Amino acid sequence: MAGVFYTTPSEKCTKYWALSGAWIAFGILIAIVNNRLHRPAFILNGTGAVMIGLIFQWYGIRAFYKRPPQKWGWLICVAFVAVLALLFMLGANFQQRAILVSCTVLILLGLSLHAIWRGQKGWPKTFVQTLVFGAIVLLMTGNVLRIAIASLQLVGTLPMERSSFEIVVAYMIPTVGTVLFSIGLLLLYFERTVEENRHLATHDELSKLLNRRAIVSAGEYSLASATRLGHELTIAFIDIDMFKYFNDKFGHAAGDTVIQEVAAILQQTCRTIDLVGRYGGEEFLIILPGVSRDDAALVGQRLVDAVRQYRFLGTHPVTISAGLTTLPKTEVCSWDNLVRRADAALYEAKGLGRNRYAA
Repeated sequence: MAGVFYTTPSEKCTKYWALSGAWIAFGILIAIVNNRLHRPAFILNGTGAVMIGLIFQWYGIRAFYKRPPQKWGWLICVAFVAVLALLFMLGANFQQRAILVSCTVLILLGLSLHAIWRGQKGWPKTFVQTLVFGAIVLLMTGNVLRIAIASLQLVGTLPMERSSFEIVVAYMIPTVGTVLFSIGLLLLYFERTVEENRHLATHDELSKLLNRRAIVSAGEYSLASATRLGHELTIAFIDIDMFKYFNDKFGHAAGDTVIQEVAAILQQTCRTIDLVGRYGGEEFLIILPGVSRDDAALVGQRLVDAVRQYRFLGTHPVTISAGLTTLPKTEVCSWDNLVRRADAALYEAKGLGRNRYAA
């Protein structure tokens, strides 16, 4: 994770995860040194470092899902160190300290699990999400077992000597869970990066709609599917009327705002199965699967009316012209010819005075 942070220093999540790994490694190193010295100060510092690492891990998950860190998380670390120091002063044995450590780890892992649950809005939906989710559950299960074993040893139900099962709980489960969790976080980050790159390749940055290449590709696929299945298909070519006026009067930034807001109106007016894209400049293209010639007129009027109600800066009306064409069930037509027909209908609408549709 430190390597990923080095290549992407602006990413908060990788920064937190790199800090998490460093603090946990530091805590483990102190524990190894203390294995021979058995000094309370070393135990306090080592376990405290691990808790700091778990807090940074939680912060990293929150940052990954665009949520701010919760500063009250540090109160958990402070309370843990204070209670552990008190246990040492009172002469608490290993089992009592182990229960405190496992309970605190369980709380911090629970916070990470909750952050993932909220971030992915419920149960995991991909293999990578399942891997991360499962790794945290495994680590939490290991700590629950450690609490149970230590509690049974305190009441005399289990012998104080470590059994093979306790060794598995104390060492194997944390090791396997930590490795799976670290791999899962890396894959989760790369999965999002791939998805963001795919989105950038298919969407227009300004309007947030499909870009020209993506809408053309989707249109060709929809046309082939409609022809094969004998379904109707309608496409709409849309142009913002007098767009040059907004650029000249208010500046290009205002023109960009008009494009963004008209794009949002078109997207909201269409069905979820319709595909809306920015074809270029102030032109948009909408693919309407299953829309007949009669329904195309209703769609055209609805689009024109929706934009007509919009006012730029609250006072300046914005209108569109729309040209629609429908591929009947029995007709075979190329994508280029279908677009030319829609474009011709658009120019007909403009010739009739704009702020209208032609089908």
